[in-house]
Amino acid sequence: MNTSAPTSGPKPPSSGQRWPQGWTKLHVYLTDLDEVKAVAESYRPVIDVAADEPVPHEWLHATIASVECDAAGIADDVRDKLVDRLREHAARIPAFKLTVGPALAATGGVLLDTFPGTHFDALVATCVDAVNAVVEGGVGRPCGGPGHVSLSYRADSIGPDPRRGAIQNGLRDVRPGRTEITVAGVDLVRVIQSEDASSYTWEHVARIPLGA
Repeated sequence: MNTSAPTSGPKPPSSGQRWPQGWTKLHVYLTDLDEVKAVAESYRPVIDVAADEPVPHEWLHATIASVECDAAGIADDVRDKLVDRLREHAARIPAFKLTVGPALAATGGVLLDTFPGTHFDALVATCVDAVNAVVEGGVGRPCGGPGHVSLSYRADSIGPDPRRGAIQNGLRDVRPGRTEITVAGVDLVRVIQSEDASSYTWEHVARIPLGA
C-alpha cells in the first residue's frame, strides 16, 4: 500500500522537458562508471562537432527509475521507507555484467547504448515497483527507452540538428567505443536540472546494493 506523496501541483513533465520552476526529482541512477570515462573521452571530438553540451565525467550515469514529483514534497519518513523498499527489491537482482557502448546520436544528445537488457530491465522494473509501492500517485517511471548512458545533451532552445546522420557516422568511426562493467549497486539521488535542460547534477541520498 502506498504511503504518502503530494498529489497536487504542476503536472510532471515528459522526458526531456524543462521541469517546473524550483523542482528537483529523486532518481535511481547507476553511477559506478569509472571504466566508462575513457570511452566517453574517446567520443568527445565528435560531441564537440555536434555542438552538444558534454556531460562531465563526474556526472555520467544511467537512469534506472525516476520519481515524477517534486522531491521537496516527499516527507523524510516516506523517503526513508523508499530507501528500505528499494534495497529490499534490488537485493533480488544479482550483480551482473553490462556492456556500455557504442555511442548513438539521438535527437536530444549522444548516448552510450547498454547491453544486454535482461538484468538491467529487471532492475528497472523492480525499482519502479518499489517507488510505486511507497510513494503515492503512481509517480514511479522507468528510464526512457533501452538502458543508456548520456554523453551529451542538447539545450531545449537549440532545436533539431539536421547533421545528426553525419554525427552518427563520426561516432561509428570511434573504436572500440565500448567497455564491460559489473553492476553491483545503484544510488538514490536528488537530481537538479539546469535552466536550459542541458545538464543534470545530483546529491547522493542512499546506496542501493544488488544481491550477491
